[in-house]
Amino acid sequence: MRHVVIASHAHFAQGIAQSVELLAGTPCDVRTLSCFVDGNNDVAVLAQRELDAIPDADEVVVCTDLLGGSVNNEFLQLVQRRPRVHLLTNMNLPLLLTLVLGLDDSEDLAPFLRELVSSDEVRPAYCNDALPGVDADEEF
Repeated sequence: MRHVVIASHAHFAQGIAQSVELLAGTPCDVRTLSCFVDGNNDVAVLAQRELDAIPDADEVVVCTDLLGGSVNNEFLQLVQRRPRVHLLTNMNLPLLLTLVLGLDDSEDLAPFLRELVSSDEVRPAYCNDALPGVDADEEF
């Protein structure tokens, strides 16, 4: 079985998980971890506890909010000690939607995740450049 853990500073994880559920339903097991709020200040303990609740034989994709942030750094330590855990960071709604909807589509998860994070569909975009009459190369 595969699981998704969404972990962030403050309540971002819960909020974005609610958006995922609104748009995609619940196609897989999605768990959230909101750090540095509600007394959840020991990220190392919280992250370990979250992974301990998932059987070692299962695959886990952990999505964090900020590369280099304390939440991501704690999970980065755990990924090195526990096989079958994949860590993505700088998460956003398009990435999470694509992830949960495609999580069970591939046998080998790593290539799917590499393709996902390199996809133009999950990157932020400057929409003004797509407006008619706007020359993207024009400089001011």
